[in-house]
Amino acid sequence: EKRSIDIILTNDGDISGFDSLSKRNIQIHHFPLIEIRPIDFKIENIETYDYVIFTSKNGVKNFFSRVKVSRNTKFICIGNKTNQVLKEYGHNSVYISKRNYSKIMAEELKTNKLIDGKKVLLVQGEIAKNDFKINLHQFCEVKRINVYQTNLKNRANSKLSKLIQNKETYTVFTSPSTFESFIKFYKPEETKIISIGKTTTDYINSKGYDCMLTSKMQSYEGISESLIK
Repeated sequence: EKRSIDIILTNDGDISGFDSLSKRNIQIHHFPLIEIRPIDFKIENIETYDYVIFTSKNGVKNFFSRVKVSRNTKFICIGNKTNQVLKEYGHNSVYISKRNYSKIMAEELKTNKLIDGKKVLLVQGEIAKNDFKINLHQFCEVKRINVYQTNLKNRANSKLSKLIQNKETYTVFTSPSTFESFIKFYKPEETKIISIGKTTTDYINSKGYDCMLTSKMQSYEGISESLIK
C-alpha cells in the first residue's frame, strides 16, 4: 500500500493555489509561519500619479483598504495572482509581468518605455528590498510606499515539530521570511526543503541549507506542478 506523502505549507493566508496536491495521495498541512499585518500609511495627492505598481496580492488588499483612486490612475502588476486581486477591486492592469521577479519587471518596463518619465507610486511590504525602486528610478519618477508588514511567529508549534520528526516530510517555503521563521524553532535538516523560486532558494542557501526542489514558475500552482512531477 502506498503511504501518503506529507507536505507542509508555511505561507500566510489562502492555500487554494495548492489544490492540485490535495487531489492526490498527499496530506496537506498548513502551518503559517508568518503573519501579514496592515500598517498605517498616507498618500498625498494620489491623483497626481500616472501609474501605481503592485508587487503582491497583500499590497493590493492593504492599499485599497485605505485609498480611493481616480478613474485615470493606471495600474501595473507583478504576476497574475496580483492582477486577479486587483480585478476584485474593479480595476484592470495596463501591464502584467508574468514572471514574479522585480528585477525582470524593471527590465521589461525599461524596454517597453511604458512609464518613461512618468510619476509612479510603488506599493510594497515593509521588508521588501529597495532594489526595485532603485532600478525604476533610472527612468521614471518613483515614490515607494509600504502598506503592510510581515511578522514572524514567535513560538514553536508542537504539532509541526512532531510532524517533521515523525515522517518523511516536504516543507514548502514561499518567501525568505517563511524560512527565517522556520529556522528559529525547527531543524531544516529534518525535512525536504521545497522553494517557490530563486529569491527564496538564494536565501535558504545563504543560511547553509540546500533545496530539494526550486519551482520554475514562481506561483503556488507552479510549485504544486513541480512537486507532482
